[in-house]
Amino acid sequence: LQGTHHWKELRLIMIKSEDKKILKRIVHLYKPYIKNIVAIILCMVVSAAISTILPLLSKDIVDKGLIENNFSLLIKLVLTSFFLVLADQGIGFLEIRYRLYISLMIPYELSKKAFKHTMKLDMKYFNSTNYGEIMNNLDMDVGNISKIADNSLFFIVTQVFKIIGGVIGLFLIDWKLTLVVLLIIPAKYKVVKILAKKRQEHFEKYMEVRQEYSSWYGDTLSGVKELKFMGLERIKTGEFIKQQRKLFKEEISINILDKINEVSESVMFEIVTGLLYILGAYLIVGAKFTVGGLMAFITYSIYVTAPISAVLNIGYDFSNIIPSAKRFFKFIDMEPEESTQAGKKRVACDMIEGNIKFENLSFSYDGVKEILNNISFQINKGEKIAIIGANGSGKTTIINLLLRVLKPTSGKIYIDDMDISSISLKDYRSLISVVNQNPYLFNTTIKDNILPGSKDYEKLYSAVKEIKIENFIESLPEKYETIVGVNGANISGGQKQKIAMARAIAKDSKIMILDEATSNYDIESELSVIELILNGLEDRTVIMVTHKRQVLEVVDKIIFIENGEIVDIGKHDELYERSESYKELIGNFKECVPNL
Repeated sequence: LQGTHHWKELRLIMIKSEDKKILKRIVHLYKPYIKNIVAIILCMVVSAAISTILPLLSKDIVDKGLIENNFSLLIKLVLTSFFLVLADQGIGFLEIRYRLYISLMIPYELSKKAFKHTMKLDMKYFNSTNYGEIMNNLDMDVGNISKIADNSLFFIVTQVFKIIGGVIGLFLIDWKLTLVVLLIIPAKYKVVKILAKKRQEHFEKYMEVRQEYSSWYGDTLSGVKELKFMGLERIKTGEFIKQQRKLFKEEISINILDKINEVSESVMFEIVTGLLYILGAYLIVGAKFTVGGLMAFITYSIYVTAPISAVLNIGYDFSNIIPSAKRFFKFIDMEPEESTQAGKKRVACDMIEGNIKFENLSFSYDGVKEILNNISFQINKGEKIAIIGANGSGKTTIINLLLRVLKPTSGKIYIDDMDISSISLKDYRSLISVVNQNPYLFNTTIKDNILPGSKDYEKLYSAVKEIKIENFIESLPEKYETIVGVNGANISGGQKQKIAMARAIAKDSKIMILDEATSNYDIESELSVIELILNGLEDRTVIMVTHKRQVLEVVDKIIFIENGEIVDIGKHDELYERSESYKELIGNFKECVPNL
């Protein structure tokens, strides 16, 4: 038991230490805005000084102006108060101008940093994490961290100055009554500490439930077509209700704690104010206090008690900021796809010829079962080759290794005798164009899908002409400015693949990868693409994953894979003649398409 107790203490120390590190990183976010912060603090100091003077003026207005019937002094004091309030409001406008800039820039910078980091993450992260979950987590975390810049941090600094001014004012009027006001601090501290701990526990649980819900929701929407076909709407609605109940439970707990904190603050404030009225009235009756003095004292007590609550509540407010900051910085600290560019070769597309060599390459996802086993082959500049094999044979793995989405367990891949891992990732991928069986189109125009961010219309029209989709585009009401919809929802599967093919052509890379890229083509379109590959892409290295016989019959070389190993390499006629496995595989993919 004693060991368990010590372990709990050690765990608490570790948690506090971790929180301190997180707080340092949050504070570091404000470093670029030091000048703005200094200007804000100066405004706060002046505003706090004015706030300290105003109750004293109110005291004199009552005691020396009203009660003593000194009308001229009353006018002077009222005008002085009026101009001080105007000055305070002007300073407030200046302060909010600087503060708003920071409160807008912090979430912007956090979102930009998160987006840039997302673009650098390994594809394995996106394969294991739902897009809805990523969006929800980042949105929640950025929003919570940014709350500091909204009001909390600067509000607390303002309150600290007000407390100092208020305490000075209280002691100037009556030090005994001041002690009554200060008695609220330890009681409020204890209440806030207990509530903040409980709130943080509930908020961390809420984050877990919210993440689980976002993952479920994103997964459900991704498969909405299948759900409709299978008639699972009612089941999914039931799951939705269960997910929402979990969220409601935690949200209710958090809101109840917020209300308890608010009530405790109001009760304590009323107790102190009531005591001050009673004691003040007693002193006034005994001629030891004035009415104006009591009013000023109560005003100063508000300056102290309200800010003290705000300062003590910072721990309560941070109870949901710290968990979000932990998750956000954990995301930012994730290893990117390529951790550093240092030492990587910079290459230009025109420097590369397009010779590719796989040398003794093996790959395994789990370190036990090998997906690829010691494969070696070479593709020469300008060759058109096909990779063929049954499902699960390793075709996609070869493509992903070549694209550097995966890293080999052993062996190397070379391009023009350069180890591809030694080349800058950005430069390397600029050498390759990829068209998948299910390419993704962005919800923008046809033009921007083919040549995103470019106005090279000559290249655009050339790519469209080569793929022979100019008639289709010209038939559309908006032509090249037609919006294709989310992932090409407004066009057919074949048109979608053709636009993706035009995009690959327009990229003008030395190496082109076509992964079942013509699966949705009609016969005429497919034959035109085959003709393009043979005659229009003479200087490019083309790698195709396909089982279509009319393609296999015309490529320079076929790499036949079975169970992660290369069975044979050769032309179609050669493989068909000497390999029963190849003949059987081709027979399983019969197509009613005439030979070229």
